[in-house]
Amino acid sequence: MADLPPLQRLRRFTADDLPCKICGGAARVLGGHDFNRSCEEVRGKFLPSAGLLVVYRRCGDCGFLFTDAFDDWSPEDFAQAIYNDGYSAVDPDYDTVRPQANAQMILKTFANLAGRLAALDYGGGNGVLAGELRKAGFTVAETYDPFTPAHSVRPERRYNLVTCFEAMEHMPDPVTGAADIASFLDDDGVIVFSTVTQPDVFDVVGMRWWYIGPRNGHISLHTRESLRRMWAKIGLTAFSLSASLHVAYRKPPSFVQFAGGT
Repeated sequence: MADLPPLQRLRRFTADDLPCKICGGAARVLGGHDFNRSCEEVRGKFLPSAGLLVVYRRCGDCGFLFTDAFDDWSPEDFAQAIYNDGYSAVDPDYDTVRPQANAQMILKTFANLAGRLAALDYGGGNGVLAGELRKAGFTVAETYDPFTPAHSVRPERRYNLVTCFEAMEHMPDPVTGAADIASFLDDDGVIVFSTVTQPDVFDVVGMRWWYIGPRNGHISLHTRESLRRMWAKIGLTAFSLSASLHVAYRKPPSFVQFAGGT
């Protein structure tokens, strides 16, 4: 089996309820999509069918939406089948547009602290965001991404500021992934991360929600409640600043305050 290509080793679907990966509640089958369904379909771009069904389940307690189809995959499998040369076609903002915009957002809050903070961009791909922070005066702004060879060496230090943009939805084991992110966080530090949470009308749109994109690697899709419970399991407090921007910390950081949030 290990010699077969990753797409031929997708975990087979079972109709039985599975325990939620966040809270352990009963997660029932909600529906499925072809592997080649991507988030670019909302912009009118459709890939040919791969002929492989990816089934998603939703927890009846915290609302977490996930597929277990990729649970047996290695990082190399993901790199071969998803994060390959075709990835930019299903996420054209990945290379420069999104990391530059995210860097500007971070700088609006932290630019005056650039000389004091050590920053890590977790899952930062090609390193554009960290580079923008260094240009703006951050003396320490580094990138760690196990799927990008140039930034795959694991840092050995901790940071005041850990950013993590568009990575949570890619984690087949979300609690372990969150714990890995938190392992880089200084005690007086903050994680600023993004992932689009399910809309209030999710019960109406269901599997038609544009953010369900197996070809993008979107395999773990959160509610605000599932995010809160996920971070709480590893001893962090989390709250949402918006439907897509969130923070988490061990204790409120001394160097910044966030207004609002739920």
